Amino acid sequence: MKTVRVLMPFALMLVAGVASAQTYVGSFHVQDGPAWGTNPPVYSGQEAAALLFGGSASDYAISINPSTTNPGTITHTAYYSTWGTGCAVFPETARIDDAPPGYAVPGGAGTARSAYVADWCNSGQTNYVWRLAPVAPVSVPTLGQWSLLTLCLAAAGLGMRRLRKA
Repeated sequence: MKTVRVLMPFALMLVAGVASAQTYVGSFHVQDGPAWGTNPPVYSGQEAAALLFGGSASDYAISINPSTTNPGTITHTAYYSTWGTGCAVFPETARIDDAPPGYAVPGGAGTARSAYVADWCNSGQTNYVWRLAPVAPVSVPTLGQWSLLTLCLAAAGLGMRRLRKA
């Protein structure tokens, strides 16, 4: 039983090391993007974050929840402007860009959806951006390593038992 109590903190540290870390880096409003009439590129929430904060789209998680201190509140959704239909919430990876490319072309209800364009979202819809920290791979002990650890713990236990008797 003592061995379990001794090993428990090490097991908890191993589990804690596997957790992914997110850091709040800032926010943007959909309407801060270029004007729709200039036919700007279409961006998903993650692509807009990469444009504004650097890196690649997969480096980010987007949230419409204004909490900037608790990564547990990340919604993985973003506000989007959709050509001809208005402003709404969709997944952070959503985008529509019917050919030819660009927000204003071809034009028509639902032919383009972007998280960074000045069009329908005009009342301060904010997308909160969290950067995902790369997680180092955790090596998993092999059966041989576990056996060696068990043997060492048994030897240490026997050694402590002999010391107590003496």
